[in-house]
Amino acid sequence: MKINAGIVGLGWFAGMILESLQDAKEICVTAAADIDKKKAEEFKQRFNVAKIYDNADDLINDPDTDIIIISTPPFMHAHLARKALLAGKHVFLEKPGALKPEDMQELVDLARKKNLQASIDFVMRRNPMYLIQKRLCEKGTFGLPERAYLENYAHDDTLPPQHWFWDYEKSGGIWVEHGVHFFDLVNWLIGPPLGARGSKYGREGYNFVDRVTGVAFHPKGAVVSYYHGFTKPEAFENTIFSLIFERAYTKTEGWIPITLAVDAMVTPETDEFLTGDILDEARTFLPGIDVRLEKRELKKFPEGSVFQGRGKRFESTARMEYVFRLDRDRWEVYRACVRQGILDLVHAVKGQKPEPDVTLEDAKRALDVAKMMETAVS
Repeated sequence: MKINAGIVGLGWFAGMILESLQDAKEICVTAAADIDKKKAEEFKQRFNVAKIYDNADDLINDPDTDIIIISTPPFMHAHLARKALLAGKHVFLEKPGALKPEDMQELVDLARKKNLQASIDFVMRRNPMYLIQKRLCEKGTFGLPERAYLENYAHDDTLPPQHWFWDYEKSGGIWVEHGVHFFDLVNWLIGPPLGARGSKYGREGYNFVDRVTGVAFHPKGAVVSYYHGFTKPEAFENTIFSLIFERAYTKTEGWIPITLAVDAMVTPETDEFLTGDILDEARTFLPGIDVRLEKRELKKFPEGSVFQGRGKRFESTARMEYVFRLDRDRWEVYRACVRQGILDLVHAVKGQKPEPDVTLEDAKRALDVAKMMETAVS
């Protein structure tokens, strides 16, 4: 059975979604809606969409659509998702899904009441580079995660001062519009924080915030810091995410990372886990995307060497560097992650699994952290 979907909001990301689903056998985007009739017609021609509407209500009430994909600016997400759920449609939301945690909780409750499936586009969850870090956290391979940091130097060359991104009423601000990606990632890796605080920095001569910093305090003493700055040309942007364990450092680079470096004090057992089970799982985690591994010995320790850190004693035979690398460029990986998120929702709609891997409860937890950052300003 093929699922029919309709998409609301036909900007750049809608095109990304349609490109990612072009050869999908389980879902077909049969309808699209945008208030800009010219944009809608161009979208119809580009992607051969059967039905075009100039308002969201008509698309939502189309009896032939099963899933409503919402890719509008953030301030419209919760309103449209509520309408779709009330109309008996399953929902796939672009992040953040709502501007406030309480609005997302309303969607959670409504979807549950209507027995409908819903998910959100947290693409980080689909990336094999982050899966590897997830498994290291779960297995305790290198001890407890004690620290993580995100440095996001994002581009603003397509964001003029009048863009909705800078308007808190429309975007929710950087923590909500963009930060939820990484709040969800860290929640997935090590669990939600016990508390957080943040600061905001306005652009000189303008009435908007273009940089934010924050720190979150997680269970078992883990401390996570965040920086987002929208100040660079796209050709010069950079994103670094690093997770520090008691016996390992991990680092990814790029908004959609294609490499992960792990610098670790290892034993033969942990080396076998990294080069065996964890690599095997990563290679099949994102369909169509393979993972390569390069490793090199940084230092060999004498047999029986015992070390101490954080008051704990442990053995290690070597300090090794492992570089995991995806075999596609970031745009191919991005499209594959978007595709997998939508297909995961389709599988839940078909009853092949009880719920999607990424739920609206996850979206609510990410918004909870964003709210902490916004309201507990230092």
